[in-house]
Amino acid sequence: MSGKTATHSAGNFDGMKTKAKTILILHGWGLSGAVFAPLGRTLETAGYTVLAPDLPGFGRSPMPEHPLTLGEYAEYVHLFLREKHVAKPVVIGHSFGGRVALRYQEMFAGGLSALILSGAPGYTPVPRKKLQIFIFIAKVGKFIFSLPMLSVVQNQLRLWYYYLVGARDFYRAEGVMRDTFKVIVQEELEECMRAVRVPAALIWGEEDTICPVAIARRMQRVIRGSELIILEHANHSVPFRQPALFAKTVEAFLSRV
Repeated sequence: MSGKTATHSAGNFDGMKTKAKTILILHGWGLSGAVFAPLGRTLETAGYTVLAPDLPGFGRSPMPEHPLTLGEYAEYVHLFLREKHVAKPVVIGHSFGGRVALRYQEMFAGGLSALILSGAPGYTPVPRKKLQIFIFIAKVGKFIFSLPMLSVVQNQLRLWYYYLVGARDFYRAEGVMRDTFKVIVQEELEECMRAVRVPAALIWGEEDTICPVAIARRMQRVIRGSELIILEHANHSVPFRQPALFAKTVEAFLSRV
């Protein structure tokens, strides 16, 4: 495969063919379904119907009234598919959307025909101890950053701190979404990965610094029968920055399963 390398797991789904012609795209944190329009159009030319909703709190969707869990996001996906009369789609989960996809397939077994993850932190790239410190400081951050000696440069300090701990998405979140972020990053996903029972691909940008390939390799060892495909000269944004390449990779994977 030109421009990419692939690592296949020992497991497979012999004789299993993915017949689904609907693809559901779940976007990353701070994004919206509209960002994936170029990818959707490319996949539609291959004969797929593509849905890319705005998850609660993003894009044009209403802001939630309380901090949401991954389970509540999974419930939203379930209701969305039921309203659209879609059964067993192929699900593409990018970054945060991959977290939602993993929880969805655990909660609604048999609810999808194939799972494709890209830049999705099945394991947090931030060490657990560092994450716990971050959550603690975030809780008292309003007080710390409002001190007279820091108030003038509080935004710059916040940005520096959140960049340091790998939580730039938290910095960009506000209100209930900031609390949602704190809830979600603490949720463990290993059992969700062990629960995958459909063909699964991890399509990763080789230069992804937000969720490095090392995370994908670790996830592949846990997700039964999964395939890891590493795209050269691509980063975390490959699904929407390089839609033609990503779509071609998705089509090739689905043709094999």
